[in-house]
Amino acid sequence: MAEGNGQNGTKARWAGVLVTIILAAGAMTIQWGVVTTKLQQLEKRMDEFIGEARSIRTEYQAMERRVSYLEGKVSGMAATKGGAP
Repeated sequence: MAEGNGQNGTKARWAGVLVTIILAAGAMTIQWGVVTTKLQQLEKRMDEFIGEARSIRTEYQAMERRVSYLEGKVSGMAATKGGAP
C-alpha cells in the first residue's frame, strides 16, 4: 500500500508541475498580448504627435515668412523716408 501512495504522490507532483507550466505559459501569452496592444497604441499616438509637429512647423514657417515680409516692408518704408530702421 505504501508503494501505491508513493506513485500517486509522484504523479500528483508532476501534474502540479504540468499545471503550473501551462498556467505560466497562458499568463505569458496574455501578458505578451497586452504589451503588444499597448505598444501599438503608443505607436499610433506617436504618429499623431509627429503629424501635429509637422503641421505646427509648417504654420511656424509660414508665420516666419509673413514676419520677414513685414519687416522688409517696414525697413523699405524707413529707407524711403530717410530714417534709420
